[in-house]
Amino acid sequence: MYIYFFETLLYLSFAITAGYLVLEFIPSRFKPEVHVPARMIQLAAIGIPVFSFASIVRTSVILMDFAPQISFAEVLLIVLNDYSFGRAWIMSFILGSALFMVISFNGLKHKSSKGVAAGIWACLVLVHGYASHPAALSKIWGLPAQTIHVGAVSVWLGILILVAWFRKGSWNWKAFTRWYTPLSIACMALIVIAGFVMMSIIIEVGYISSWGINYGEALLLKHLLFIPLILLAFMNGFLTKIYANGQNKRGLQSWLKAESLVALFILITTAFMGNQEPPHETESEEPVPSNLFKLLHADLNDLSLQWQWNMAGTLCMAMGLISFFLLFAAYRKNKMGLFTACTAAAVIFPFLGLLQSVS
Repeated sequence: MYIYFFETLLYLSFAITAGYLVLEFIPSRFKPEVHVPARMIQLAAIGIPVFSFASIVRTSVILMDFAPQISFAEVLLIVLNDYSFGRAWIMSFILGSALFMVISFNGLKHKSSKGVAAGIWACLVLVHGYASHPAALSKIWGLPAQTIHVGAVSVWLGILILVAWFRKGSWNWKAFTRWYTPLSIACMALIVIAGFVMMSIIIEVGYISSWGINYGEALLLKHLLFIPLILLAFMNGFLTKIYANGQNKRGLQSWLKAESLVALFILITTAFMGNQEPPHETESEEPVPSNLFKLLHADLNDLSLQWQWNMAGTLCMAMGLISFFLLFAAYRKNKMGLFTACTAAAVIFPFLGLLQSVS
């Protein structure tokens, strides 16, 4: 379980550093007044190589089962020297340390230091993409897709987190949304496009057929979580007239925090996916059904799944659709508890309904 925790912290580190760097380039009159603890930014910068090291340790522990006569330190050196993601981590450590030093010693007070820090961060995202599973399967498509996906998520989410949780002072809401809204739309478009590219690379057996294993179910859950996230981002970006153009500071900030928390659940799901075996047609072993899938389909052994309507699945999806439309009412009435319950229902009911509608 620890690997999922560290993977989530890794994505948060990318996001926090990205948000901080972007906001540093924006003049104060065009953004909310954000006060981020310097120590947190420093920890996020060094956290990128530190948290990504968890996957190196995990691989080394797994390899020790095949060579128990070799010490852990020797296996660790083999992973760092002979595996592409091990060599990538060494580069990540160098770049993360450099980013930490630039932020700590200079404080990004000059344009040149901001540019250097941004360049180092971009290289860190590229190195992360190089070490990813999509890149291992296809350097031509997997590497840029993973890099763009992580970069776009980090920029959009990082700004959101810092504004939602660390704004103290003026909002400058109109000026902020004038550039952040189109930036968010562009990031979302890149996330979707890169996501489809990675799906085409990783899921060779078909999207529906992947729902029988942990990876496919996590991917489905991630996609369903993305729907209320998009809706909430739209309402926060375009329907903020109900907050008098950002003057209702407490209400608006609460909804921005809610948006960031939904995104956090997506990061947790992504961290879980990153440590599951993707479905490949070339695998020599048959895929193992997940515990949830076995619970829903106890008599089904063949994971070559196809869509099939049934009453239970249809009812679940109908409940999810009703819950989804109730999100608008909850938002308009500023009912955070109702919105949370409807969001959970709008994700869980369709998730179970879709899993029940295959055979």
